[in-house]
Amino acid sequence: MRLPGVALVVVTFIAPLATAQSWTPSGPTGGDVRALAVDPRDSDTVYLGTADGILYRSDDGGRRWKRLVPGFPERGMSLDNIAVDGRGRVFVGYWEVEGVGGGVARSTDGGQSFERLRGIEGESVRALAAAHSDPDVLAAGTLTGVFGSEDGGESWRRLSPLGHAELKNIESVAIDPADPRIVYAGTWHLPWKTTDGGRTWRVISVGMIDDSDVFTITLDRRTPRTVYASACTGIYRSKDGAARWSKVHGIPASSRRTRSFAQDPERHATLFAGTTEGLWISEDDTATWRLATSKQLVVNSVARTRQAILLGCEAAGVLRSDDGGRTFVASNDGFAEQLVSRLLLDAAGGRLVAGIMGDRHHSGVLVAARPEGPWTRLGEGLEGREVLSLALADGEVLAGTDDGVFLSVSHCGAWRRLPTVVRGADLHPRVADVASAAGRVLAATNRGLLRSPDGGATWQRHALGAADSVTAVAFSPRDPETALATTPLGVFKSRDGGATWQALAAGVGSGAIRALRFLPGDDRIVFAATRAGLLRSTDGGRSWERRGAGLPLSDIAGLDFDPDGRSVYASDFRNGGIYVSRDAGASWTAFSSAGLVSNRVFAVAADPARPGRLFAGASAGGLHVLEPADAAPAAAGAGQ
Repeated sequence: MRLPGVALVVVTFIAPLATAQSWTPSGPTGGDVRALAVDPRDSDTVYLGTADGILYRSDDGGRRWKRLVPGFPERGMSLDNIAVDGRGRVFVGYWEVEGVGGGVARSTDGGQSFERLRGIEGESVRALAAAHSDPDVLAAGTLTGVFGSEDGGESWRRLSPLGHAELKNIESVAIDPADPRIVYAGTWHLPWKTTDGGRTWRVISVGMIDDSDVFTITLDRRTPRTVYASACTGIYRSKDGAARWSKVHGIPASSRRTRSFAQDPERHATLFAGTTEGLWISEDDTATWRLATSKQLVVNSVARTRQAILLGCEAAGVLRSDDGGRTFVASNDGFAEQLVSRLLLDAAGGRLVAGIMGDRHHSGVLVAARPEGPWTRLGEGLEGREVLSLALADGEVLAGTDDGVFLSVSHCGAWRRLPTVVRGADLHPRVADVASAAGRVLAATNRGLLRSPDGGATWQRHALGAADSVTAVAFSPRDPETALATTPLGVFKSRDGGATWQALAAGVGSGAIRALRFLPGDDRIVFAATRAGLLRSTDGGRSWERRGAGLPLSDIAGLDFDPDGRSVYASDFRNGGIYVSRDAGASWTAFSSAGLVSNRVFAVAADPARPGRLFAGASAGGLHVLEPADAAPAAAGAGQ
């Protein structure tokens, strides 16, 4: 699963929601789409799979989406393949994102519930197909080979030889609509074919560039003798059952990685190629192609309903066209799978600022009057940037990026890059962390510690020991003259707002630091959230201990405090869970996860203006809100 850039989201707090001490998903809409599938009985019914085991369904041709509950039963699984047969049964092929497991699951109630099928459990399923001629015949491609079922998934048998040197790492499968014994399989190297249900196989690569990762195999609706294959080397077509291939021309080489391919069910000369550089459409049987979307879109899936073309994209969610692909608009109502990685609460401005992991082309700032939306872009200027850190600065937002520090300028609706010029040269640093207090800015970068005494107008570089890079920075909320900074080799402290620094301690242990924070009200207590657990200092950073005491030694990604510092909240992104400490971090207990779509939480924040109100950015379901027990009842739903 990809987690590259970070976007920003700003939420203004009004009219809080009620969840009766249960977390409520609240948006924003969009996110990664791995698969789309149309019900052959009714093209208005469309299923959508995500990279964290979440299944959605639309009953109006992709205009609105509903997260299915309980739906697919396991998080951490990428739902890359969905097949709906003529009886309406939904089959999902899935694979473990951080492992080698997976399988096939079946639903007979429209995706509301699933049964994991035996005989293929534990297989990392990367491809799945159902036979048009017999809905009980299925083929699945896995990392170890091809499997088949002849009884609707009740039982499975291996179709390819176990341990075969080439028939493995199956990326695509297709079944001949006239003869289910004919199965095609595309590997990470070349395509293969069996005509006898798997008893024998032959490689079918004549005319195809060797070492072609075959992403899709599609049989023409007019004649199954015509076969299309999309690969990392481009699109190929065969008119003789894949005995010989010819290269399809018309799509630029930079766009040749075609991850999805589809034929219009009614206008058979119209073909759709979803690539890593947008959607390409041919309306004349591949003779010519036109780019139908921005090249900044990565299209993972293409689906055709009775009235629309639907695209499942990375970061951008679902795009819809009602005019044959001439124009596309976002169609994410109800689909909320943005991964929130940063949460800042601005008590003075009454807003929440959130960083959302996504690709560089879909970063930016969104604003909403309520957590559930509607959302609008705050300003332009962060496109193409990877946003790594956030901080509030005099009513605006600082963003640390892969190319320096940016400042939001609300009155003109734009972001402005603050040139980090030191000794006449702009350093263009990668800013892992940024902090601001009393008009000063500290930036932890790969070029060392950068300090601005005047809000980013001018910069100085400070050497902190022998390390070239700085990993985290923090100002004391009580005293803006007190600051801490960490490098891979040590901890450093400033007592004059970052003008001078002294070494306090050697490195704070293994694990990259995700957050460095002072406990509100007590500068002696400092926390460092790392990928290997939470570190705590009770002497202002001179010495550190790794906290257990009820808190797992895992990837602590989120960290925040109640305004009085009495409660500390931490979230575990690796194994899942939110934890709370009522004694300044000395001991911890598990916090309620009821209502979280996933308990793998990357960011957590406490509302300083509303005691008991918490926010969590989970790996699935987007931003979640937990209201205090006395909140008035209100409707809840995914954002716009």
